[in-house]
Amino acid sequence: DFPDYSLDELAAIAELMVAAEQYRLSPSAAATVREYLALRMAQPRFANARSVRNAIERARLRHANRVLASPVPVGREELMTLGSEDFLGSRVFSESGDTPEMPI
Repeated sequence: DFPDYSLDELAAIAELMVAAEQYRLSPSAAATVREYLALRMAQPRFANARSVRNAIERARLRHANRVLASPVPVGREELMTLGSEDFLGSRVFSESGDTPEMPI
């Protein structure tokens, strides 16, 4: 048994996980990830780094759908950068009443 990670530690873990997959977070996405984590930590069945990994995987799926739906060609930077909108689609935000859920 060990104590839960702090918000700062979880945000650092998220940054490491994103970088390990050769992605990056936009500045606004980094702030959104912290907001997501704060909300998620207060919910039942929060699983520390596993919850972070799940959130990133879902954000990557939303990112891929967003890039594919783009009416204009996207460059390497856009392909490698997760934005706020990729995290805001989580039901964590819709359940808090902050942001409507976007489909994956």
